[in-house]
Amino acid sequence: LHLTIAGSYDAIMMVEAAANELPEEVILEALLFGHQAIKEVVEFQRKIAAECGKEKRDVKLFLPAEKLVDEIRSYSYDKLNTAVRDSDKLRRDEHIAEVKAEALDHFLVEYPDSDMEINAVLHKLVKEIVRKMITHEKIRPDGREIDEVRPVSCEVGILPRVHGSGLFTRGQTQVLTITTLGPLGDEQIIDGIGSDKSKRYIHHYNFPGYSVGEAKPVRSPGRREIGHGALAERALIPVIPTIEDFPYTIRLVSEILESNGSSSMGSVCGSTLSLMNAGVPIRRPVSGVAMGLVKEGDKYTILTDIQGMEDALGDMDFKVAGTSEGVTAIQMDIKVAGISREILAAALQQANRGRAFILGKMLECI
Repeated sequence: LHLTIAGSYDAIMMVEAAANELPEEVILEALLFGHQAIKEVVEFQRKIAAECGKEKRDVKLFLPAEKLVDEIRSYSYDKLNTAVRDSDKLRRDEHIAEVKAEALDHFLVEYPDSDMEINAVLHKLVKEIVRKMITHEKIRPDGREIDEVRPVSCEVGILPRVHGSGLFTRGQTQVLTITTLGPLGDEQIIDGIGSDKSKRYIHHYNFPGYSVGEAKPVRSPGRREIGHGALAERALIPVIPTIEDFPYTIRLVSEILESNGSSSMGSVCGSTLSLMNAGVPIRRPVSGVAMGLVKEGDKYTILTDIQGMEDALGDMDFKVAGTSEGVTAIQMDIKVAGISREILAAALQQANRGRAFILGKMLECI
């Protein structure tokens, strides 16, 4: 297990992990063990702040006028509530944008030069509606149950001129992964500050603008592509065969064709399909799922297979990849003050069920 944790004194805030098929219970204990060390560092920081810290600045928050908030709520709440409840991402985004544009035109007549405030209130209303649906009605924007995975379909061997290919589709997220095999002399040389290193298993991830309906130039990989590619690479390292068993260089390229949440976990699944289609003797197939969280006070709802809106308006993005035997990679970031042992344990167990469901669909195909 290689685990990196960030957190406050009270809770864990961020996790990056690579593991060799470890059970969820071991992962959980490791997270809590690491948090104890974080507490010690925070105590040291508090001590330093008490001795030589400066007085905190009084920052004035940007808050729209209560009268404007009430008027926008009365005018737009029901319309936004209807627009949000559409299972199709593009259609839903279009309807929400129409309601927002119509409300903006309406209120700018009475409140000129207040477009920033109006847009802020409208965004807050959408967030409030989505979170209320999930926490009180236990319904998600696309109508799914809280632990339900979107429809999954898989295809392999769809590209005739490559060693292996896998197309993984989950809802409106679709990933095409291509496997290319080469001799060991094709290893990637990592020219770092220290001694040179090499990699015989390489995973690259491309996220073009068209996958989310944007028109933008295709440039070199950014933070997202590098991070997501590294996460998917970590997820598969434990199952890649040794040089003795398979003396080839392996390069995977995941092309995100469409994205509505968790394309990185989609690339893990597509990579597994592609490797198996190429005949690479991996130890076990790997699947991945992204978990979400909506937390209001002491009440919380954990979501399986979050879509883009639930990631943006929710409190957690918790990606878990692994085999039938255990976890191989984790990435988590949260937006609330922190999450407890109870939530972590529940999210890991719910993720296990989600991964198993997706893996079953993949194995039916391959």
